[in-house]
Amino acid sequence: MPAKVQLPEFRIALAGIGTVGAAVARLLMEQKARFEQEIGARLRIAIVLDKKYRDKNLSWLDGETRLTDQVQEFLDTPSDIVVELLGGTDPAHQIISSALKSRKGVVTANKLLMARSGVEYLNLAVKHESYLGFEASVAGGVPIIRALRRSLFADQISRIRGILNGTCNFILSEMVESGRDFQDVLTQAQALGYAETDPFLDVSGRDTADKLSILAGLSYGCWIPPSEIPTRGISDIWPIDVTYARKLNARIRLLGIAERKETGLVLRVSPFLVDQRLPLATVSGVLNAVEVVGSRVGSTVYIGRGAGGDPTSVSVVADILNSALWKQGRALFHRNLILDRDAVGHCGSEMESYRFYIRFFVKDQPGIIYALSSVLAKRNINIDAVIQEPWPDPTNLPFILTVEPTPFSVMQEAVAEMGQLEFNKVAPLALPRLFE
Repeated sequence: MPAKVQLPEFRIALAGIGTVGAAVARLLMEQKARFEQEIGARLRIAIVLDKKYRDKNLSWLDGETRLTDQVQEFLDTPSDIVVELLGGTDPAHQIISSALKSRKGVVTANKLLMARSGVEYLNLAVKHESYLGFEASVAGGVPIIRALRRSLFADQISRIRGILNGTCNFILSEMVESGRDFQDVLTQAQALGYAETDPFLDVSGRDTADKLSILAGLSYGCWIPPSEIPTRGISDIWPIDVTYARKLNARIRLLGIAERKETGLVLRVSPFLVDQRLPLATVSGVLNAVEVVGSRVGSTVYIGRGAGGDPTSVSVVADILNSALWKQGRALFHRNLILDRDAVGHCGSEMESYRFYIRFFVKDQPGIIYALSSVLAKRNINIDAVIQEPWPDPTNLPFILTVEPTPFSVMQEAVAEMGQLEFNKVAPLALPRLFE
């Protein structure tokens, strides 16, 4: 009878055992036998770092797993694969950097750090011949990182755009379905656990900008800091905008867009009126979606759950398994190197041209359209349509203009000037429109 083969064992150091961390640990334990067969190795959680582990019931963990709230003890414990699920910057940055320099496999779901320091981590991985997996840092369970690092690497990406924040997508979808205002739906999202107590990073678009920075780096091989991405959130979207969007056969969606132009890259986070014929317009609720356009493959769309313990744990554990394969010299090829932002030009808003939706609330009086059209005409902006629904209050009257393709920077100048006109009750809102 042949002797039983002794499988190699890889020790996992898990930082953070909250919603995602616990789901990762349970998945590793519940599918232990299958994973061993798939990768030809045993995986064991050697240590867990969590500041509040004493307040949690972790009796279901393997009895050999050490628990600590001390970062240095965590770093000193022998391990082969380090999984960072703490979030934030400190001590997450220390943990990731230290592990990469020690030639360990590193897995993280930290979008904030990957957006701000991803170029540093990826170049550390190259320098020290380490492994870095970060699939869960963008769109949770949607395998968009793997697609860009591996499957689409042979192509040249011309455009990437996506719904990257489930909280915002839920709010905008619910505003369409119910007709309620932003604040009311936000309160509902918080009650359902879809929005944080402090929702600023989500609704301001900053979370989307972090994720777009990561996707742009992988798509174009250069790093654009999130702070340099023009970003607008959804808090100034009103029910009247949802109503008018529907009349224009569109849905309002918060998108992150990165596009290669002749002179460089253009990146933007903004609410868009998306034509209802486009795939991104149909993605509702807390789902995420990313469309990637390659010069040869054309358009591919990835849709799925962008947050939550179970979907995110699948991405994290997939990276752990690939890290174990890497430890055995069996890792698949993937793009690691991301260059500094100067390697590829980063052009401004004058290179972006869209049709626009412009919403006004005004005190009704003669000459309003003439005054607005004069501001637009001197910038060679052509009005496409004027739409006004019956409204009971002439002292606070909403209507919209739609205009033909206009550079973003020119539109911003025009809106700023129109906002100074005395009949405005609130500042005009201009949103770009997508038709293809």
